[in-house]
Amino acid sequence: MLRTPLFSWLLTRRIVGSFLLVAAFGVAGCGSSMGTVTGKVSHKGTALKGGNVTFIPTAGPGGGSSSIMEDGSYTIEKIPVGPVKICVETESLNPGKLTGVMKYSPPPGSPGGYQPPDRTAMLKRYTPIPPQYKDSTTTTLTYTVKPGRQEHNIDAD
Repeated sequence: MLRTPLFSWLLTRRIVGSFLLVAAFGVAGCGSSMGTVTGKVSHKGTALKGGNVTFIPTAGPGGGSSSIMEDGSYTIEKIPVGPVKICVETESLNPGKLTGVMKYSPPPGSPGGYQPPDRTAMLKRYTPIPPQYKDSTTTTLTYTVKPGRQEHNIDAD
């Protein structure tokens, strides 16, 4: 095949143009479709000391969840942008709901074993909230996730 300067120039231009086009699409897609949401979860103005918060997109897959820390804070990373329903539950800390807790001790001299949950500590962290907030079909909590980091405080009254 005969390569003329014009042919080489066109081939180089086509290769460089294709590379730049692919790179532009790659950069446009990076980070622009996900968000990270942080905030505090409260009930009637008082920070919850435990439980879980979940973001469920109203359209499409994805979402995420986080444990609620003792100061009421939460962080959910890599959530698709767009509207979400927010579910909050605290029943996982309700010591009265614990059933089937194993009662066994490790053999003497063993380095550990199953440790049952500390019911007293759970009771200190447990705050009952209306059951509507734990179900995605009944929750009234919503938010629109934007690209990047953002803060959204949740009040489950």
